[in-house]
Amino acid sequence: MADSSPPMPTPPETPDEDLAELGPNDILIAVMGITGSGKSTFISLLADGEVEIGHHLESCTNAVKLHAFAYKDTRKVYLIDTPGFDDTNKTDTDILKQVAHYLSMTYRKNVRLSGIIYLHRITDTRMSGSSLKNLSMFKKLCGEDAYKHVVLATTMWGNLKGANLSLDTGEARERELISRAEWWGLMKDRGSQVIRHDGTKECAMNIIGSLIERRNANGPVQLSIQKEMVDDNKSLENTAAGQEVNMELTILRKKLQEQIIELKEGYDDALNDRDTKLAAMLLEQSEAVEKRMAAASAAQEELKVSFERLHEEQKEIWVQEQLRMQVEQERREAELAETKANTERLEREREEAGERHRIEREENDLKREEAEARFQQALKQQQTEEAERAKQDKVELERRQRQFEERFAWERRQHEQQMQAQMQHMAQLQQAKPEKASSTMPLVSMLGGVVTAGLGLMTMNIPALASGVSTFVDGMANM
Repeated sequence: MADSSPPMPTPPETPDEDLAELGPNDILIAVMGITGSGKSTFISLLADGEVEIGHHLESCTNAVKLHAFAYKDTRKVYLIDTPGFDDTNKTDTDILKQVAHYLSMTYRKNVRLSGIIYLHRITDTRMSGSSLKNLSMFKKLCGEDAYKHVVLATTMWGNLKGANLSLDTGEARERELISRAEWWGLMKDRGSQVIRHDGTKECAMNIIGSLIERRNANGPVQLSIQKEMVDDNKSLENTAAGQEVNMELTILRKKLQEQIIELKEGYDDALNDRDTKLAAMLLEQSEAVEKRMAAASAAQEELKVSFERLHEEQKEIWVQEQLRMQVEQERREAELAETKANTERLEREREEAGERHRIEREENDLKREEAEARFQQALKQQQTEEAERAKQDKVELERRQRQFEERFAWERRQHEQQMQAQMQHMAQLQQAKPEKASSTMPLVSMLGGVVTAGLGLMTMNIPALASGVSTFVDGMANM
């Protein structure tokens, strides 16, 4: 069974290794936008390698990544995949530090951006809070001088129908984005291009081509965050983007402080009312808000970092990430080894079960053949015995028949002898009593006896023969 999970990405040897191959004349384009706006999908249309695409709330792009592809088979283009400022796993400060560090590192290596692509879903009903925050941070990172190198691309046009929206609705939203200065209006006036991305590779390639044309005409772009941190040596909190995040954190801290005061008052009132259950609940809520307050304060402190210190921090984070990835890789390899071992074990068990089944089948076949052989042998023995008995019965029958015939022959001879004797006797009597010769009744009786005896002799009917002889003798006696 093959491992169905995607392979772990091969990490660079150093935090800056993926930048080492970049040169001053390379095409470097940043792709930005809110989570789910289609950054990874856009890059996947062009990039040589696989790009993870998210279809859920958790962002797949939680770190800055570099992807390369060949543009018209002549030039190599590098796309910077950036996380949005609405990431579910990281604070805005963490994201800003990642993006600022990566962009500043490329600038410091004299690798300038050729352009920036900002993606926005046309299916969004309105410009939400997270969308406004992302757009505001994007503007602060770029600065107005970079607007002419920006493509503002609307995405998800093919999803309008699925969202029960018409093309007219999408076009109306596009017009609103352009018409409002605080949204895209000012940027368009300063040279930004507004393009509909239809989700095809051809359209994505055209967007890249338009930025390359701008670069060829106007030269590479310098972002505000790059100039501030590298050229002006400002700390992150003093950059325009840093001040934007710091202002939001200040507003957040003020709201949290008001919540803490309100919860504390409610907690005191609950204690006075001896409502311990309510007091415990308010205390728990207060502690949670205080944790958020501490996190906001820590985020503000983290903005107080120079480019050099930011580089060291990102390097430390990179080392920790490598350790985490190594542990994860080892865990996955162990799981894979266990899966492989289980698969091999199951395969062995299957083969053993198959072998047992084969042996059992052969044994059953042998038993069936033996039983059939025994049955045939018993049947043959039975037939032999029956034939022998039939033979013996025939011999016995023939013996009895011979005995009967011999007895019958003997009895016939005996009767013949008796008959001869009686006839001789009759003759003698007839000679001795001539006077009775005229008597007819004895003569008739004698003749009847002779006929009966003759018939008995012819049919081998012994009783008839005996009866005929007896009648004949009686007739003789009466003569």
